[in-house]
Amino acid sequence: MAPTATAVPDVSDVIADLKAKVVNGHVEVEQTPKPPIADNYMYDFKYNHALPTIDALGLDIPANVDAEKEAQALTTRLGEVLGSGDAQGFTDMFLDYGVWRDKLAFTWDYRTFNFRENIERAATDLLPSTLVNNMRLFTPAPSIQRPYPDLAYLQFCVSFDTPLVNASAAINAVQTADGWKLWTVHTVAENLLQFPELDPRDGHMTGPISWEKQREQDDDSIEPDVVIVGGGQNGLALAARLKALGVPNLIIERAAIIGDVWRNRYEYLSLHFPHWADHFPYFPYPEHWPTYTPAQKLGHFMEWYASAMELAVWTSSSVVKADQDAQGNWTVQVNKGGKETRTLKPKHVVMATSLCGVPMTPVIPGMSEWKGGVYRHSTAHDSSRDWVGKKVLVVGTSSSGFDTAYDCARRDIDVTILQRSPAYVMSLTHSVPRAIGSYEPKNGVRPNIEDVDRLAFAMPVGPGEELGRRNAEVLENLDKDLLDGLHARGFKTWRGQRGTGNGTLGQTRNGGFYFEAGACEQIINGKIKVEQGYIEKFTEDKVVLSGGREKEYDLIVFATGFSNTIDSVRATLGDDIADRCGPIWGVDEEGEFKSAYKDSGVPNLWMMVGYLPYTRYHSKRVALRLKALLEGVSPAPYTA
Repeated sequence: MAPTATAVPDVSDVIADLKAKVVNGHVEVEQTPKPPIADNYMYDFKYNHALPTIDALGLDIPANVDAEKEAQALTTRLGEVLGSGDAQGFTDMFLDYGVWRDKLAFTWDYRTFNFRENIERAATDLLPSTLVNNMRLFTPAPSIQRPYPDLAYLQFCVSFDTPLVNASAAINAVQTADGWKLWTVHTVAENLLQFPELDPRDGHMTGPISWEKQREQDDDSIEPDVVIVGGGQNGLALAARLKALGVPNLIIERAAIIGDVWRNRYEYLSLHFPHWADHFPYFPYPEHWPTYTPAQKLGHFMEWYASAMELAVWTSSSVVKADQDAQGNWTVQVNKGGKETRTLKPKHVVMATSLCGVPMTPVIPGMSEWKGGVYRHSTAHDSSRDWVGKKVLVVGTSSSGFDTAYDCARRDIDVTILQRSPAYVMSLTHSVPRAIGSYEPKNGVRPNIEDVDRLAFAMPVGPGEELGRRNAEVLENLDKDLLDGLHARGFKTWRGQRGTGNGTLGQTRNGGFYFEAGACEQIINGKIKVEQGYIEKFTEDKVVLSGGREKEYDLIVFATGFSNTIDSVRATLGDDIADRCGPIWGVDEEGEFKSAYKDSGVPNLWMMVGYLPYTRYHSKRVALRLKALLEGVSPAPYTA
């Protein structure tokens, strides 16, 4: 099935379909329907290229090839060119449209060099001063990958040392008429050679007070080098990584208890993907953990995690004021527990308040005069149990919108979901194996998660986008019955931004897709009704949908998402800091996230955000960079 297309309307229809929408107190005039999201929304990447298919290369990899032997030969050659700083030799190993992606190993930044011209420029600048030694094959073992009949490549990993770090590289190579060529190389810092993680402390209780009292005393008196704002999964993981490196750090968390960010979500919520890729650093979920983690259970786990890892946390606390002098030094005033104001002098501040800014509820004409029911944002809705026998409208087709509608349908509540633009939908049955199947335990044995991460986070955006388009098409065909059933009920779907399913959407919009967890089935069987359009206005007792359709509802839940993270930065650190930040999230022209995990535009301010797998993976890199900066060994990030 082809992606949903939007027909070009007749001019008279366009004029008739103009509507006035009030947003944040001002009127915008817009045309409907419109594409759900533009291909270039928060997406500046400019190095797309076709995949190195067997047809394009004119060669296939023989079925009897010895993957380890070929990988070892390439590893030896890499060791020679990188060990001698031979930029031209390194460049010549790549396809013309090859990609070198680096995280701290050479650039001390997150950078991607697309195509040989850019690889040669960066290699010429970087390799002579970052000589490599101890190059060797690493885990997982070399293999030939054949994700599609027309695509085959040798995949292997190496480990090596630079003067500052132990690093790894995940490499994909293809066979050409000129021999093996590197398609993608992802080099990543793994450890600081001078500053390894600390050994566990002895633990014998030889002091005058208990472990619990000692922890309270230590947390209260801490003088942190790093202040982390937000005690969700990103703040906790980074704090644990920094602690392991011996960096004093403090989490400022506004909730009364760590984990409330998940514990206080709507009661029906379980995470939408299996937990296999969601483990926290140093402290994976216990064996026999449920496949889909209930949100409240995750909240409790996070509380346990903070305690078990002995993280310094001030709960019920908030940043009152944050100032930075001309040298980038911070002065942070904190309302501690609602009882006193403390002044901290950290060297770095990390915002870990999630990718969500503030909840967005549209302002609609007549809303304040409506007396027919109540409305709320999905963040304020915890359960449908009090609405049995009532009529509910859910506005928006985000995951929370689907979940809210499903929660109503399972209680036989008369519920309608209002859809304004197509949504990307996929089944768990088919998407899970393709997305995170490599993390799934086999015969009850979990894979080495660092090995899986090494490959899962390696593919650059350019090739990843091409593969994403293929994957979305495959899933669309596999999910044909599901999608046809939704369409028959008037629900609209599409293939996602840039035709990549949820791939690009996750990198830009941070949403706009749904993994079928029950709501689609309820739409297909008629227990969740579908209306297209938007709320045009309210009267005293009616909800008027676009086209003048008058409806009555007892409850309206706006699953209309959140603003950008910058609003959280503004509310926490003030206008001056927020105005100096670069864009947060989205893809830059090289193919890296904007501001996340790297320089934010404000000296010594960092953004630690993202999904649970991102939490575990990127927290290591951010912690290494902060440690290197604090110890004075970090080179300046490569900017050319």
